[in-house]
Amino acid sequence: MCAAGLVLATTLLVAFAGGWPSRVAAGPQLRLNVIYMAQAGYQPEQFEEMTREFTKETGIVVAVNFVRYDEEYQKIVTSATSPVATYDVVLMDLIWVAEFAEKGYVVPLDRGLAAKARQDISPTILNAFEHRGRIWAMPFLANLHFLFYNADMLARAGFDAPPGTIEEMEAQMRELKRKGIIEYPMIASWNQKEGLVCEYVWLVGAYGGDIFDLQGEPAFNRGPGVLALETMVRWVREGLVNPLALTADELVAKDVFIAGRAAFVPNWTFLCGLMNDPAVSHIAGQARMALLPVARAVRDKTGKISSSVSGFQGLAVMANSSHKQEAWRYVEFMTSPAVQGRFLEEVPVWTSLQMSPDARAQDPSLDVKLEQMRWLHHRPKLVRYQEISAIMQRFIHAALEGAMSPQEALDAAVDRIHRLP
Repeated sequence: MCAAGLVLATTLLVAFAGGWPSRVAAGPQLRLNVIYMAQAGYQPEQFEEMTREFTKETGIVVAVNFVRYDEEYQKIVTSATSPVATYDVVLMDLIWVAEFAEKGYVVPLDRGLAAKARQDISPTILNAFEHRGRIWAMPFLANLHFLFYNADMLARAGFDAPPGTIEEMEAQMRELKRKGIIEYPMIASWNQKEGLVCEYVWLVGAYGGDIFDLQGEPAFNRGPGVLALETMVRWVREGLVNPLALTADELVAKDVFIAGRAAFVPNWTFLCGLMNDPAVSHIAGQARMALLPVARAVRDKTGKISSSVSGFQGLAVMANSSHKQEAWRYVEFMTSPAVQGRFLEEVPVWTSLQMSPDARAQDPSLDVKLEQMRWLHHRPKLVRYQEISAIMQRFIHAALEGAMSPQEALDAAVDRIHRLP
């Protein structure tokens, strides 16, 4: 799901002047078209470098189309429903798997690649791309949410560690504000987009719940779901969360944090590689990553120490692509352990790579990342997820704006979901 630099629909053509390998049948005019999210996950320059390596190795020309996340879904649907595919390979969010599989937009992994994935990718990651017993995208981004914090600000407020519970987090924010260290201690991506649902999911998890039950029915208008939204509303109302959060996506939240204008930000894995880079961050050396907290009662009752939300993304081949063989070759290369091992800004999807001494030496934060993955909550795998999420976004945001109470907003959202035709 759910960032670096403001990148709008930009197209990059990655070419290689070498000869064409024998397996490329279409001659020098063949070009794969790929759509990729310029937001969270591997950043455009990293994805470009991976693609250049593929072109160098195979001679296959690749055009990468970078778009913002909230443009990506519709562009993929338009391509899938056209007589000729705009894209051969797409970056697919786990929330689209059921719909794209049911509608025949993408093709499942062949037995060989599926077998390889099952041998060395954990069910936590792989199951996100499974529907009706088949895998519909090769895992590429094991994206998840963390708590990022400014250790210098916390120290000035008298705290030597990040919060372990929601209550501790709120107390730290109040103290940061009381002492005048920061006007708005937290920034978040709570604009009326998918990122808002993601942030709501981890907070519902922090109170011990999930937004849908095992039967696929909405459960967020009671218990943990209500407590989570009440917390969000309280933080906005009392100035603990920057009001900019209501119009901010992950990119804006990132920018506010690395500019030194927030002590806390929940955000995706990509921020780990940016926050202490002196070339882009004003808080280099001060920023840290920690597990997201849970409510004290949940920790004491269940032993759960954290809650997060999955934003896994995979590379999939479009069913109407004219170049499926070459597309699968690209997917296999880009998701391979060899490539992921050279780009450890994100959590590698391969278990063997996660456990390797080299990976741990290159990424000292890998243990924290893998620990956070133990406490994931998922958005539901529903064919009509896009419509359901849009309803949730609308009413959750209405509560944050003060137009409805949390309970009213959540009840209205559930009612609208039940009335979908």
